[in-house]
Formats: sequence, C-alpha cells, structure tokens
Amino acid sequence: SKQWYQRRVRGDVVQSLLTVLGPEVAPYTDQLLFLLLRLCTVYQRAGESPARVDRMIEQLATIQEVTVPVLYERHAGSLVEQLAAQHHDWTRHSPDQNLFGELLLRSGPTCGEIMPAVFRIFRDCTTTEKDPELRMTMFSLLGRLLRETPVTSEASKQLSLFSVSIITEIVTPNLEWRAGRTAGTVRCAAISALWALLKSDLLSRDGLKQVQEKLVIQLISNLDDDNCATRLVCCNCFNLVLKKGGRECFGPEELHRTYGELLKRLDDSSDELRVAVTGALTTFFSLLPPDYHRDLYKAHLQALYRTLLIHMDDPNQAIQEAVYGVLCEGGKVWPAYLCEHVETVKHKHRSSLYCDKLLAKFRDSS
Repeated sequence: SKQWYQRRVRGDVVQSLLTVLGPEVAPYTDQLLFLLLRLCTVYQRAGESPARVDRMIEQLATIQEVTVPVLYERHAGSLVEQLAAQHHDWTRHSPDQNLFGELLLRSGPTCGEIMPAVFRIFRDCTTTEKDPELRMTMFSLLGRLLRETPVTSEASKQLSLFSVSIITEIVTPNLEWRAGRTAGTVRCAAISALWALLKSDLLSRDGLKQVQEKLVIQLISNLDDDNCATRLVCCNCFNLVLKKGGRECFGPEELHRTYGELLKRLDDSSDELRVAVTGALTTFFSLLPPDYHRDLYKAHLQALYRTLLIHMDDPNQAIQEAVYGVLCEGGKVWPAYLCEHVETVKHKHRSSLYCDKLLAKFRDSS
C-alpha cells in the first residue's frame, strides 16, 4: 500500500543517514530521535512492530557511545519542550499526542527533569473543555506512566513532588458528575489514573492531608456512578485512601461520614464490587481508635452491625465469607453488642455457620 511504502522510505532514509554519516549525525540527534519516535507511532497505528525503529535508536545511541537510556536522558528535555510549545492545540486527531506518549513511556523512568513540562501537558490536555477522547487518552497514558515508572528512579521522585497537583488539577476536576455516557467514560478513566497513583505509593500521608477533604467527597459521590467499573475502582481507591491516611487523617467523625455509602454498595448488582466494599469496611473498622466512645456512637455501630448481618445471609457464599471477615474486625469495637445482634438474627439465617463462628469468637470478650 501507499502508506506501507511511505513508512519504508522514511525508515530507509534515516537508516542511510545513520550508516553513511556515523558520528557526524551527533548535532542532529534531536531531529533524528524526534523523527524516529514519530515513525514508531506510525508503525504502531498501522499495527506493525516498531522493531526496526528500535534498532535504529540503538544504532543512534551506539554511534554516540552511550546507552539508549542515556540518549533519552540527554535529549528528552528538548523534545518534550518542542511538544509543549503546541500542546494547547491538540485534539484526539493530533499526531503529536501519540508522539508525546511514545517519548514519555520510553524515557520516563530515566528523565526526571522533564516532569515539570510533562505535568503541564497533562494538566492542559485534561481540562474539562478539552476533547473527551483526548482526555481519556491522556488519563490512560498517565496511568501507564505511574504503573511503569520504577519507584527508585529520578522520574518517580519527580512524580511524587507533583502527586498532589495531579490529584487537584488533573484528576478531581474530571471526577465531577456530568451528564452523558461520554462524561461517564471520562470519569472512569480519571478514577483509574487515581488508582494507579495511589497504588504507586507516590502520594505521601502529608500529601493526602492536603487533598483529603475534596478527594473523599469525590470518591463518595462516584461510588454511586452508573458505570460499574467506575464504582469498583472508586471503592478500591477509597480503601487505599483510608489505609494511607490511617488514624492520623481519619478520626471517628471523618469515618462516620464515609460508611453510609459503603453500606449502600453492599446492595450493588456486581458481586465483585460487593466483595471490594467489604475490604473498605474492614479498613474502616480497623481505624476506629482504641478509646472509641461506644455509648456515644452506639447508633453508628447499630447501623453497621445490623446491615452487615443482613448481608452475611446472602445467597452467595463469597459474600457471606467476606462480610463475616468484616464483622471479625468490627466485632473488636464492641464484642458484646455485636453478639446481641447476632443472637437476634441467628434463627433467621439460612445457615447459622457464620453466626456461630462470631459468637464463639466474641462471646467471652468484654
């Protein structure tokens, strides 16, 4: 085809330059690397392997007596600045956004100094006024970068410095509810990028404190999203936020504002999500302090115990087991009070197995 021929000719031209000129190509490394990365995206869009391009990049590095990572480290800064100069005009059809992704994934782990420019591109290309498909592409790329950047790299350290800004300026604006299926897909992409950030452990506890209030509100809101995948990832994010924040960030009052929506999700249509919710509820109970005022907060424990015991009688064995695990943690808060509730509902359950196990575990506790 014509496109195949054009790809072949471009590759032949670069290969000839590298072979004939050798070390004399050094002053033109920026241009050649830029061209090779663009050629790589062309191959990938055509469904072809970029192996030939990879070999030419290796040859370019060898000519200059450096490794490929060092080649990127030396030149990624000028390349990303060239892209940043025109990124405001990008749409989903812009070839430069594909080139940005290729450059970032290849050089990200070695190039911490490009992160300020990279952040600006991500921020400006994910504003709510931008093309939804461009935003989804950017969130997918951000997620890959967060997952694939080694935690010991300089790039990872730089990403950590931007973690709060990634949440406040990139993720949370796109988590706000907007009508339409496309808007829902963007929310799912944004929450997936947040999941990658939280899993990467780049966000410190001090950083979480800065974003906690608004982030928790957004997570609670998105637990009720129409998209099941969004609800599931949101629940997992919520669990990680609770774990990362710990008692230092989440006192009883903050925790009390979270469990209502979690309990609602135990009625979700997705069993996978229901099991995920039990993980978040287990974390919730584990964060209640040793001096938790049980009498003062009795109504909260009553709502939790009653609802959980209803779901421990679920037809699905996996749900029963998962809810039993939550109550094993929750029962530590007030063992005698849980036992009262278990005794009240035990005869109504299709099987007394888990009720008996709870009673055996907590009956003799104070």
